Amino acid sequence: MAGITQQDINVLRHYADSGNRELYWNYLAHKDGNDGYGLLALGVVRNDNAPGATANVFADSQARRDGVSMSEREWNSFGVDLMRSDLERRQHYERSGRPELALNLPVRDVEDVHDASFQKRHINPDAWTPRQLLDAARRHGGEAEAEKVWSMMLDNSALGVNRASETMADVGKYDDAQLNALSYTWRMTVARIGASHTLPITDPDRIGAPNFSYMYDQQTRGWNTWVSDGEQTVVQPVRDPQQLRELDDTRALRLERQQLRQQFHPDDPYRQQPVMRSPQTLAEADPMEPARGGESLAARAADPTQAAHPRNALHQQCVAGTHALDQQLGRSPDADSACMAASLTDLAARSGLERVDHVLLSERGRTAQAGELVFVVQGDPKDPAHLRAQMPSEEAVRTPVAQSFERLAEFDRQQALAQTQQAAMQQDVQQQDAQRQSTAAIRI
Repeated sequence: MAGITQQDINVLRHYADSGNRELYWNYLAHKDGNDGYGLLALGVVRNDNAPGATANVFADSQARRDGVSMSEREWNSFGVDLMRSDLERRQHYERSGRPELALNLPVRDVEDVHDASFQKRHINPDAWTPRQLLDAARRHGGEAEAEKVWSMMLDNSALGVNRASETMADVGKYDDAQLNALSYTWRMTVARIGASHTLPITDPDRIGAPNFSYMYDQQTRGWNTWVSDGEQTVVQPVRDPQQLRELDDTRALRLERQQLRQQFHPDDPYRQQPVMRSPQTLAEADPMEPARGGESLAARAADPTQAAHPRNALHQQCVAGTHALDQQLGRSPDADSACMAASLTDLAARSGLERVDHVLLSERGRTAQAGELVFVVQGDPKDPAHLRAQMPSEEAVRTPVAQSFERLAEFDRQQALAQTQQAAMQQDVQQQDAQRQSTAAIRI
């Protein structure tokens, strides 16, 4: 029978006592027969997938409405408290001879742990994203109905497609005066949009959002702001003492967590295996990860290196330009080259370029150092009508290929959605015009 043993509790206790959230949830995510909660929690801990980032934005928004503003370190402390309370519940069931419940906690316990953690900080417990929906399910069908909804929410299969569609169906199914489906759905949508503008909280040297972030300079040991509107990037040093203290503290926290990630308990049977990756949704599917039995259709659809991908030509042009740059610098193409080509593909697409004719580095001037920025150029650089976009060279080579392709896939998805909505609006207008004309004809 799958479940938690006293030996498991000992390892989990070690991680909880040391504040090691990532290895705690990683341990549970590896356990045979687990319900998927540990894997979902990893996305929250690292803020590196859509469900996790959405949960974090949703909670932070509720906290701010309650007049509570928390730093990244304070949210990490919140997560540590929650982890330790979670362990107490698991230990209770293990001691009670219910190892299966110690592994897969009843949703009532999971909710109670979240409630207590939020209330301890004077935050409305509705800050936990599924809470309102779970309570609505209980009002309609008791605890069994809540467990059914919880199991659906933990379903990480099919790139989250089933979870997304069934969640929306359940919101409509359980809509009542207390849930207010319209308000709940709107808050979730706003959180999801906000989440798309966040970065994983695993990089100690980059804090913020894709288009506005703080970058740590290893040489000067200082911070700069990087602001990009898709056409140009403005870099300015951070001088405010309070802001510098906050950035240094956040960086120190992330460095601490990087070290904790390597500190496996000697009895952890998963210490020789990679830490579990956060589950990805369809728009985030990692194009570089082959699925069992071969590459998945979703992965191929999100991979610009595939000939059938609509951005393949743009990517090949960025690859050619990057390799030409390598040749000029007397170096051979390597992993950094692949990262730069992927970053530039995303940059070019977001900047509205139809093709990339040249990849250039900045020359030393008043606003940038030599090689500090990398440009993608459409047309002849000497032609005043040429189009270009730029980004920091360091960011281009440090951003993983998969992350660039994920961002590109999300951008293309949003563009397609906007076009679909526009087409639907035009169709509605045409239908209304046709109805008015028909009515007028009948009157005549």
